[in-house]
Amino acid sequence: MTTNAEASLREVRDLLMTFKTPACIHRASELDGAADRVIACAVELLDPEAEHLQRRLASAVRAIQAAEKAAEAHLRNPLTRPISQARFAMQTGSATGAIQIVLEELNPAETAARDQFRNR
Repeated sequence: MTTNAEASLREVRDLLMTFKTPACIHRASELDGAADRVIACAVELLDPEAEHLQRRLASAVRAIQAAEKAAEAHLRNPLTRPISQARFAMQTGSATGAIQIVLEELNPAETAARDQFRNR
């Protein structure tokens, strides 16, 4: 993976880490294009030895898309807003974790970010 792809994954991870509370669902528009950036990074990993990393990135993409759907449901249906907020928080956390694992496997020095992720 190129350094540009790693930097792009770091940017997406850092963006996801800013969603600290379920109330951050109001900032969901910031996720626009995040899934596409992760997909572009996964394309650079088209290597049989990196299949597990591709699966992690695919999981992150699904989680980001699910978070976007939760945000849409939050706007559309006021009765389910608490559930939508919980789903949004869970999916952004899941995507953050998947991207963090990939970054750690590509560069072991990324463990410092994991500690930051745990302390939030």
